[in-house]
Amino acid sequence: MIESTVQAFSRTKSDSVGSVHEALAMVRGALEQSGGRASWEQPLNQITETLARLESENEGMANELVNVYEQLGIVFEVTHKLAGVESESDVVDLLVESFYRSFGHYEVASVYLNDNTSSNQMSWLQQQVKRSCDRKTVLVEPVPRGAMPASVSEVMIGPIFAGDSLVCAIVVTRTPDVNAFRASDMNLLESLLTFCGDLIRNHHLVGELRDMSFSMVRSLVSAIDQKDEYTSGHSLRVAYYSTLLARDIGVEGSSLQQLQWSALLHDVGKIGIRDNVLNKPGKLTDEERAHINEHPERSYEVVKAIPQLAGALDGVLHHHERYDGTGYPHGLAGEDIPLQARIIQIADVFDALTSSRSYRSAFDWPKALKILEIDADSAVDARLQQAFDRLMRPRLENHSDGWAKMQIEANAFSETTERRR
Repeated sequence: MIESTVQAFSRTKSDSVGSVHEALAMVRGALEQSGGRASWEQPLNQITETLARLESENEGMANELVNVYEQLGIVFEVTHKLAGVESESDVVDLLVESFYRSFGHYEVASVYLNDNTSSNQMSWLQQQVKRSCDRKTVLVEPVPRGAMPASVSEVMIGPIFAGDSLVCAIVVTRTPDVNAFRASDMNLLESLLTFCGDLIRNHHLVGELRDMSFSMVRSLVSAIDQKDEYTSGHSLRVAYYSTLLARDIGVEGSSLQQLQWSALLHDVGKIGIRDNVLNKPGKLTDEERAHINEHPERSYEVVKAIPQLAGALDGVLHHHERYDGTGYPHGLAGEDIPLQARIIQIADVFDALTSSRSYRSAFDWPKALKILEIDADSAVDARLQQAFDRLMRPRLENHSDGWAKMQIEANAFSETTERRR
């Protein structure tokens, strides 16, 4: 729409100027025939010069409008694709891709500076990148002979800053057969780099807030776990095992994050379960069993109060359902049990089996995996059980200290650490 308007504007102006040129030519012809050309020569020349200037200004105005259209197009495209962005490198890649598509006659790349490289070890391009970053401005430089491949005659460089932190620089190169960089190209790049930097800064702030929230909840859950001396660290380990399994079967992005929150909070409702029931060394009575079986729904009510964790509710509520339909609280069976809950159930059972309880000692990991195999398609999803078995055995069988290392990692589980793996 914008582009067609620009083209129409340019065409209308050009047609108008062309019509005046034709009229002037007719006047010149008439004057020549009448013999009065000399007295009108200077005014006609002035009019011609004025028309030439207007024609040039018209072309420049049309070009500027096209540049604005290109800038708006790139900003719109980047904004439209932001939903799929997971990291600052994704933002940079998205900018490079969009910029390249709009300026296909240039080569575009991102460059990351190494702070440990001394000035005399830098290539000419690295020096120009550093100069641009130090000045926090867009630079255009001709390429000296031998400094870059002969096909590159000029570079345009601009830094991306997220707040005060340098992310990287964008380098645009051109070949001799392409028009030189214009001031409008520099302005466009500068605008896009500022836009990109703001996006990355916002991404950082969201990540920092999420990390803080996770740390606070982690501390709260650890305190709840300690109500039962036998389950201290249980929720962290369940979140760790759930993350390993989920990643293995292809869960990623926001779905993975919600699963991590769900696993971490799956037992938060135990804060409302009586201590004498949680820590009872002997067999539970029917009333005590019914009371402890309330904890998934109690956990659900706690988590439901946080709108941002709506995607974590399935695992919280249904992690004690059984694949054969004999579990609780709703007696769901098979794939009617949400995937999030089926993943957490595998992790929950495995950690319960490998942890000591008031009524028994912990099983070793091979025994725990064997029990999960026996329970496949009755208690747990056989497909997930097999995936978990394939995932765990190489990690534990091939290393004498594998189990000890895994327990250290599991007990120190952090959503931030796992997100960066």
